Amino acid sequence: MTIALFDLDNTLIKGDSDYEWGNYLIENSYVDPELYQKKNNEFFQQYKNGTICPKEFALFSYEFLAMNDYDLLLQIRKNFFDNKIFPLILPKAQELVKKHQKNNDIIAIVTSTNSFISRISADFFNIHYLLASEPEIINNKFTGRMTGEPCYQEGKVLKVKEWIILNNLHAHKEIWFYTDSFNDIKLMEFSSNPVSVDPDNKLKDISIDKNWPIISLR
Repeated sequence: MTIALFDLDNTLIKGDSDYEWGNYLIENSYVDPELYQKKNNEFFQQYKNGTICPKEFALFSYEFLAMNDYDLLLQIRKNFFDNKIFPLILPKAQELVKKHQKNNDIIAIVTSTNSFISRISADFFNIHYLLASEPEIINNKFTGRMTGEPCYQEGKVLKVKEWIILNNLHAHKEIWFYTDSFNDIKLMEFSSNPVSVDPDNKLKDISIDKNWPIISLR
């Protein structure tokens, strides 16, 4: 049996969940528009440059979660998905996921976007396993802190290794990994079958150099 790992943002969807979440909060006046827009744009540019500090970003993005009731957050998240994420779902991505599902492959989404935001997308794709950055929650209330290490760059490899051990998947030697981002180079190198999906310029150049397949789901 085979493992198939998928990045979420700009791979299964044609956009970035974290960035769109910030925009949704701004557009609906859940946060101070001017201040939040500035920080949201700054962090998004840092991510694209590969220079973001994920723990610093967590403190910024988890603050809103910590300030609000969990049931209210669930409703906001549902509306966010319906209005912001659903229109970004790629039909070809759905087909690719279903192909692996029909093969009875073990499938997981591996994303730096926190699990609260990304869980609803994983559920839409009917993917049970979600490896993501984890906001701390105690007694059904977000604390504003992160649990464990961020699922970003080398952290993605660590998350996958822990997941393999926890679920006794050592026998699954073949690992496919689909991503758009050069931030995922370490996990691509760890995987037996790395695939670049509508890659950014850095990943495209690296993929050509390493002879990794390049596909488009757009």
